[in-house]
Amino acid sequence: MPLDESHFSVSSRATTAAPSSLCVLFVLVHAIISILSFLSAASSFFSLLLTLLGPFSLKIENLVRFESFIRVPEIFFTLIGVARYGEPKGTVQAHLKRVLFWSSYANTFFCLIIEHIYFVKAAGNFTNFLQLTALAPCMGFTALSFVKIMTIKLHEAKLVDILRRLEEMFPKTAALQTRYGVFQYNRESQVVMKSFSVLYMILIWIFNLLPLVSMVVGYYTDGSWQKQLPYFMWYWYDWHQSGYFELTFLHQNWGGFDSAVFNLSTDLMFCAIILLLCLQFDIVAYRLKHALPDDHEELNGCVRIHQSVIELSNELESIFSPSLLVNFLGSSVIICLVGFQATAGISAADLFKFVLFLVSSLVQVFLLCYYGNKLIVASDQIPYSAFEGHWIGASQSYQRSLLFVMMRSTKLQKLTALKFSIVSLASYSKILSSSFSYFTLLKAMYEPNEKNIKDM
Repeated sequence: MPLDESHFSVSSRATTAAPSSLCVLFVLVHAIISILSFLSAASSFFSLLLTLLGPFSLKIENLVRFESFIRVPEIFFTLIGVARYGEPKGTVQAHLKRVLFWSSYANTFFCLIIEHIYFVKAAGNFTNFLQLTALAPCMGFTALSFVKIMTIKLHEAKLVDILRRLEEMFPKTAALQTRYGVFQYNRESQVVMKSFSVLYMILIWIFNLLPLVSMVVGYYTDGSWQKQLPYFMWYWYDWHQSGYFELTFLHQNWGGFDSAVFNLSTDLMFCAIILLLCLQFDIVAYRLKHALPDDHEELNGCVRIHQSVIELSNELESIFSPSLLVNFLGSSVIICLVGFQATAGISAADLFKFVLFLVSSLVQVFLLCYYGNKLIVASDQIPYSAFEGHWIGASQSYQRSLLFVMMRSTKLQKLTALKFSIVSLASYSKILSSSFSYFTLLKAMYEPNEKNIKDM
């Protein structure tokens, strides 16, 4: 994430020599790709604004479409060139989207590399932990976004298949949607996704544009125009020169926006699929609870839906399990480092940015754990709903079949981070506990060193 240059003892100025023709070509190519990418995504971004600024409440008489559950993440996918669900692949628009995605992907990877180079070069000049812990969350955030978007891209066909099967099971009439509470699910989906999207967009654009605001304020207060970049990255040319600064600033804004959207779109799609799975568990529970005695056809229908939801849940875990592990491990460190920065006596502007970064990180991890826990709770209701059904007086074969359903559903459906941790609210508590432990360790190491430096 971005930081002010004045916050560090090492200068981010590269060399004062004139850039070579290769540097000029490289920067110009990046600028052209950036401009084309922003133009191609302009209509999608306008749709996103209309969606986020639209009403949060839904009229109960409106029929809910399946696409409304995944509309927000798919708008963000469009901004980075990922194909939307059901979109044809052989069109000109599809090819342009692929160009947009791979250019965004390459730009993010390039940003990650030069962030690491800057970190390694700067580490030799640092005298305390403050600067190192300020740079580390930047790389962690970018690396995490890189892992998440590759999860989506590598398993794109599997995700499309999951969405297709969920759409087939989705209630399509107003009567069924009212009976199964689809409207309430859709309202929760819209409120959560819009709120989280607004928070993330505020975060990234404050980080991206705050250096520009600082430059303008400095110009009008003391007449100085001190050029600042949003992010600390290593460049082999002098980006302070006129023309190169503007191109580099645009390049970093593009990279920061892509990193945020990579994270945001993946998390929102993950949560949307879990919400649709929970809806199907609720449907099974309702049908078991209200099934008539000896209605074997209804019971078989419930079993088929239950088996399909379990299969889809297992498929979802196989797709997201590696990225969830990286997310949990990385978030523990990022929350620790950002919290450390917020309490390290930094300037008011940096404090504001790091507090916003901390809140966004906490909300992001909480969202994953909350929906993982929601899936556990939704699957846990199946045996109880079956027990509350009309099985008294039914035939022995029906009761035996219902008993098998109850025995199978006692195994809770849960998502894991490569089997190391269950995605639940309990895991969220453990992440916060680990972050606090790291935080206290850093504080214990930093404060004595700071005191020794002041005494010298």
